[in-house]
Amino acid sequence: MKYIIDKNNSAFKLMYYKVSMVGLDVTPKNASSEITIKAKKILLVDKTLRESYIRQRINKKLDKVIEFMLRILNDEDTTEGDVGMVLDEINKLKGIIINKYREHMIESEYKSFLTKLIIVEEEFKKNYNQKIYTSYLTNSIYEEQISEGRSR
Repeated sequence: MKYIIDKNNSAFKLMYYKVSMVGLDVTPKNASSEITIKAKKILLVDKTLRESYIRQRINKKLDKVIEFMLRILNDEDTTEGDVGMVLDEINKLKGIIINKYREHMIESEYKSFLTKLIIVEEEFKKNYNQKIYTSYLTNSIYEEQISEGRSR
């Protein structure tokens, strides 16, 4: 199937035909003022285009989560709520991969993304527990004060 956009036409308009195609639904960003045709939904049918789009989206979200993790691990004023937010974001990303992108991905790539998320989650838990343990040790130093006085 092929669509042609005629640039010489004064009314930039695409016609809608009820055609059933299998692919990945994508909502594009229409923020640019230079775009003359704005789309509400795009259907990615090409297999390589779908895979590269999914890979790009997951890697971008994973980078944001890792950046948030590093900020929490390096900051001294983090709370348990921040840690819960990071773990929730990882679980949310796992759910997106499992529910939305699984049928459009190669099985090996699907498994690699899930194992990558599990490894990132376990490393974050380990590093956060190490941080809490070291801060506990540094704050719980007991200093004995020697006092002199009369004894009986």
